[in-house]
Amino acid sequence: MKIDGVDRLLLWMQALSIVPLGLFLLIYPEPGFLSLLAALLLFSLLGYNIYRYVRGKRIWRYWLLTILIGSFLVYAFYSLGATQAPQSFENFKHKGTVASFKFDKPEHIDKICYYIGIERSVKFHLDFLDGESWKKFYSYDKDFPFSFRWNCIDTDITTPQINIELTMGDMMLGEVQFIQDDKLLSVNTPRSLLIDEQEMHAVTTYYGGMFFDEIYHGRTAYEIMHDTPAYETAHPYLGKMLIVPGIKFFGMTPFGWRFTNVIFGAIFIFAMYYFSKLLFRKRLFAFTSAILITYSFMHFTQSRVALIDTFGVLFVLVSYYFLYHFIVRQKLSSLMLSGLFFGLAGGVKWLAVFSAAGFLMIAIYLLVTRYPLQKRFAGYRLLLYGILSYVVVAGIVYLLTFLDIYLHSGSFEKIIDYQLSMYDYHTTIKSTHPYSSQWWSWTVDYRPMCYYREIEDGLISSITVFGNPAIFWVGSVSIFYLIYVLIRRATLEAGFILLAFLGLYLPYIFVDRLMFIYYFYYPAPFMMLAVVYMLRDLSRYFVLYRRYYFLYLSIVVGLFLAFYPVLSGYEITKSYVDHGLKWFSGWWF
Repeated sequence: MKIDGVDRLLLWMQALSIVPLGLFLLIYPEPGFLSLLAALLLFSLLGYNIYRYVRGKRIWRYWLLTILIGSFLVYAFYSLGATQAPQSFENFKHKGTVASFKFDKPEHIDKICYYIGIERSVKFHLDFLDGESWKKFYSYDKDFPFSFRWNCIDTDITTPQINIELTMGDMMLGEVQFIQDDKLLSVNTPRSLLIDEQEMHAVTTYYGGMFFDEIYHGRTAYEIMHDTPAYETAHPYLGKMLIVPGIKFFGMTPFGWRFTNVIFGAIFIFAMYYFSKLLFRKRLFAFTSAILITYSFMHFTQSRVALIDTFGVLFVLVSYYFLYHFIVRQKLSSLMLSGLFFGLAGGVKWLAVFSAAGFLMIAIYLLVTRYPLQKRFAGYRLLLYGILSYVVVAGIVYLLTFLDIYLHSGSFEKIIDYQLSMYDYHTTIKSTHPYSSQWWSWTVDYRPMCYYREIEDGLISSITVFGNPAIFWVGSVSIFYLIYVLIRRATLEAGFILLAFLGLYLPYIFVDRLMFIYYFYYPAPFMMLAVVYMLRDLSRYFVLYRRYYFLYLSIVVGLFLAFYPVLSGYEITKSYVDHGLKWFSGWWF
């Protein structure tokens, strides 16, 4: 792509790196010295380069990728989650277990907050002493696991003593707080671990506890750490293991169980940049891919929740990177590394197995188009090496992801049982869900999925997963463009991107179980690469489109900043969401 002046091109790229972060720091965080100073420094850096450009001097250069990754980390870590949560628990294991709380004198209590760590089909109730008799005033009976979360109940009682009695199941109960006029009451109990962290503030929002499927993956990571039976066995083991380091560093806190997802989300930008650089051999297009993944709604939301998809999608992307590296450099080690990362991806989630369809289609494409492979990789040998990489190497790596189970049980049979449990879950699930959606609807954002939603006093806090319209809608067109390109002139880049995308997307046609839009997270990076391919061709063959190249990227960034509240849980007025962000009736934030 010919640009009038390298410095002008670089200046545009710098602007797209700096301006969004500066605007974010001015708009979203609470006004403070550090955020204002950071924004001032960013804009001063850009202004200095604009001055040098206008004066005809060479502009100062810096690593754009560092700015983009840093921007993502700022967006993601801002209000990610509390760094404090109860860490000590009393175990309630038997029906009839009672915890008594006594006050020095009868106290009026208008709120009680409690923190549950792990519960297994639990039921309990609270009673207060009224004169000589006990009266029940609250019962806990939930149909879903309520893990590592605060719950607060409003009361209007005066009593010298309150009891909590377990009537079913078992649980780990953390802190219990009794509140009068927003002040903590002093209380005594023989179960000291229930009142040893009274300085903790009970935060009942996403910021202070688990929500959505964190109650499965985050909880299971904790159980793995403490060598207790794993609650979630619907997916392989590795994803939960990768959540563990954050918990070890920062404790069993919301920040801790979400930390490694954010780090992997940042690494994803790095991987996307260098994959695009390998594909397109131009810094501009690598930068474009990095912009698209940085400001992708879906990638951002998934990277801030203690789920396992970000790990799997990154491993799939890296596996395809090494496959392409093998094709253009023809090094066997690259093919084996591709298989290794395919095995890791399968060790996170079985959805990654769909990659195999793409691998096979790409191999056939190379053979049909007579791609100039070395003799040792030509013909049937390519398929044999493919089996070595994607069956043997990947299979060994996949089994090794369950090594922790073998080390703790000493039994390979336990690993087999785990596989059967996963298979049974995925083949028998018949549930329905209001947010479920069909495969064909994902690319057009027909039905976003809301992970978390709270409305109070005209303000809304929402965490929703869907695609940036500027990426998904243009991406849908770019996929058809790649098909057109392959019909007109078969190119390796177009064929590779398209077949990787179709391999990860088309298998959903044959899936008849419950599905959601976040399943599209796996093929989404290849849709972004398709967008870059189309932008490259438009700017190369149509001079008119060159001036709109950065305008398109600016729209991508602008939509991210506008929709940030409903992606992150940031509290915003409901009227802004209803009138500014809810473009269609199916967009329920």
